[in-house]
Order: sequence, then C-alpha cells, then structure tokens
Amino acid sequence: MSSSEAFCCGIDLGGTKLAAALGDSSGALLHEFVEPTDPRGGLHVAEQLVAAVRRLGAMTEGLRGEVSAVVVGVPGVVAPRSQRISQIPHIRGFEDLDVAAFLSDRLGTRIELHNDVNLAMLGEHALGGAVGCQHAAFLSLGTGAGLGLLLNGRLFSGATGAAGEIADLPQGRLSDGMTVTLEAEVGSQATVDRYRRAGGTGVSTVRELFTRANDGDAVAGRVLDETARHVAQAIVALQSILDLERVVLGGSIGVRPELLLRIERAIGALTHRPIRIGPSELGDRAGLRGALWAAGLALRAGSA
Repeated sequence: MSSSEAFCCGIDLGGTKLAAALGDSSGALLHEFVEPTDPRGGLHVAEQLVAAVRRLGAMTEGLRGEVSAVVVGVPGVVAPRSQRISQIPHIRGFEDLDVAAFLSDRLGTRIELHNDVNLAMLGEHALGGAVGCQHAAFLSLGTGAGLGLLLNGRLFSGATGAAGEIADLPQGRLSDGMTVTLEAEVGSQATVDRYRRAGGTGVSTVRELFTRANDGDAVAGRVLDETARHVAQAIVALQSILDLERVVLGGSIGVRPELLLRIERAIGALTHRPIRIGPSELGDRAGLRGALWAAGLALRAGSA
C-alpha cells in the first residue's frame, strides 16, 4: 500500500442514531460503528459528525493513509448547490447551520451532503435490490414516507433538492378542508391510529398490528389493506410518470412481506401495467452503504 493511500467515510445521520463507516478507495467497507445521535441537536450534532470522522480517520494511520472524502446522509432536503439543509424536523437547529462548510473547515477534506433516502437508493443500486437498474425508486415506509429516485443511472434530486418528498403527496381532503397526505395515511402511527378508529384495541405499535394481522385479526388485516392501497396508488402514479424498472421498498414497514403482498394485490387492481417491486436487500444499512459508496465515487472522481 502506498503512502498516499486515500480512504473515504460514509455517515447515515438519523434523529435517534448515527451510523458511520470507513471505506477504501473503491468504497468497500472496512469498519463501521453506530451510536445515539446527540439529542441536543444543532452544533452538538455537527461536532458529533466531526468526532465520528476523526474516529474513523484514526484507524487509517497504521495503513499509511487518510480520509479524503466524506458523504453524510441527513433526514431532510439538501439544496444541490449550496448544500444547505431544510425540512429536517428530527434534528433541531440543524437548518440554522451551514453543516457542509462547518465540517469542511473542521476536517479539511471534501464533504458532500445528501438526503438519506436518496443514499439508500444508491446503496440498493450498487449492492442490493436495484443492481443493474438504470431507472428505479427506493420507497421508505416507517415513521414517515420518503422516496429516492435513480434516473438514467444517477440520483435525481430535482431543482431544489426536494425531489422525492413524497410524504406530502395529497390523498384527499377532510370535511374541514384540510388536505390528507400520504404520510398521514401510511406512516406507522397513522396505521396504528386507523386500527384504533376501526375498533381495534391493545395495540400501541405497528409491529404489534402486524402480529395481530398474522394471527387472524380481521380488523388489523383490513387496516393493512388500506395502507397498502395508498402505497399502491403512489407507486402506480410514479410508474405512470417515470416508467421505472424496479421499486425497492424499505423502512420498518416497507420491508414487511405481509405489506408487500397486499401492495402487489392493490397494484393489480389499479393497473394492468407491470410494475416490479421488492424489499430492500440492505435493510436498515441501505443509507449507510449508499453514503459510503457515494464517498468512494467522490474519492475516485477527485483523483481522476
């Protein structure tokens, strides 16, 4: 190994946990760790990111190299040019910081910020359920709903970085005129609330609701059917516009096979157009592996 060996770092930053990984110049995983996200938010989380990169960088000293590219995935919108973050409610104070500039100044290396679901799409494209695809989507369903798009083999973030913010997709209106969004219909808490409104009791999490459905609870089954119908409508709309090769489902709800079967049935009732869907192959590490892969790409582009 030469004295100028370069390494890369990928970080998947969430509201409750931070996952970080060290990779070689090809983006291959060498080491990773997970720790709780600093609950104080803002500058404290930015300092935590610096510490995470330095912790991984210390591991390269014996390998006669250094971290030369860092990619961080965040649960918010990242403006393509300015790299400023918006719509990130789960990490308070982060919108007020120029995080990319802060990290670059403290670390003295190349920094890229991306939406975390976009990086999950990249991870599945490189290593998981969308390998070989040029046009695909990663639909994350859990606490909320998010979408990462791969078009012509490249991540697509749109003019302002907000492409794929599917949580706000309208689903109808309430009697008081308020718009009902996709996230309000398919999020984990929304699904549990629907079960309670239908007369179900004794369930506080969506995991328990899936257990009830598997045990033959008819109300739980109908609730999941309704969730699947809303997801299917969103997927059919995506397919009509983008003509995707594959839609990968991720997140704590999206990977459940019981929901996948219901979504497939609902799609079949909505359209005769073939739509390939399947679960994430990387699970909750899709965003981290995508961040590391993107960091490897940045590293190689910088050395070309």
